[in-house]
Formats: sequence, structure tokens, C-alpha cells
Amino acid sequence: MKKRYAVFDFDGRMTELKGFELKRRGELELIKAFQSQVFERFLDGDSLEECYASVADVANHWMDVLDTQGSSLSVDEFFELFAENRNMSRQLEDYGDQKGTSQTTARRLSEFLGADIVKDKGLNCQFIISELPYGAAVTERAIPTAIWKAEAPVRKHYLRKWLKMPLLDEENGDMDPRNILDWDYYKDRLG
Repeated sequence: MKKRYAVFDFDGRMTELKGFELKRRGELELIKAFQSQVFERFLDGDSLEECYASVADVANHWMDVLDTQGSSLSVDEFFELFAENRNMSRQLEDYGDQKGTSQTTARRLSEFLGADIVKDKGLNCQFIISELPYGAAVTERAIPTAIWKAEAPVRKHYLRKWLKMPLLDEENGDMDPRNILDWDYYKDRLG
């Protein structure tokens, strides 16, 4: 079992943190924001019950964000919270047939941005995990966030291909990243 703890001094400042995602590079901002806000509430109130109520307020806020599928978030806020960032330590070709979210993202970036994008090591892969295609492994559901910066016909073509949804339509909101995200996956990550 992994050690997890937070130590506070008598002034209420956190002096040590062990085993939490808050300190990890590349971790989801959603998890970092949640943990940061929860830790700030650990010393609230004059009783354990008041502390728990304060912490529950934070947990409820973040569960509401997930339950409403980010409807209160701008697209920029959405990507800031839900996009994962990974740097590839090698060139894509060095990974061979290895499967991973970074490799899938890099391959997809090269599809619509060109092969030159993946020639160097250190490629930053920013992606979200989509709900589609159903039954596919998480590694196969990584969608590069850069696709939402592409022109509409390019975005439509590649999202239809990657999600295996030939009837996906921009007009009815199908291509809104909030409608593509695997919300259950992110609920599990937060839990």
C-alpha cells in the first residue's frame, strides 16, 4: 500500500505532502485542483464534523463539474482541467508497436499535421480520452487536443475516423470535446 499523508504546522501551513498527485508533473489538472482545494479545507471548522462538511463542499463541487459534463466550463477551462500532457522521451519510430496514449496521440498528430512533427524526441502529447469507439482500450481512445484547433473539415474528418463515427456532425454539437470525453474514465481518475 502506498504511503499518503499531509503534514500541517501550527500556523495551518502544509509542510509536507507525500504520495499525492498534486506534486506530480504531467498529472491531470483536475486532480491537482481537487487535491489542492481539499487540503486547504482540512483545518476548517472547530470539530471533525465541520472539517468533513467543508471538505465535502469541495468534493461536491468537482463531482458537479463531472456530473454536468463540464457545461459551466469554457472550452479553454475544459482542456486545462481534462487534457493530459506527456512528453515522449524518444522519437515515435523508436517505440515500434508499443501501445500507449502518447504513442497514439503522436501517430494521430502525424496524420493531420504531417510526419515531420514526430521526427524529434521530446514531442509534447496533449490529449483527452474519448468515450468512443466503445470497447476500445484507453490507449486507442486518446484524441490529440490539437485537432480542435484544426479547420472544421479537417477536424470533422479525423474525429469521424478516430471515433469510428461516420455520421459525427459539428452542427449538432457532436464534435464539442465535452460530448466526446469519457466522463466515467475521469470520474474514476478523480475517485
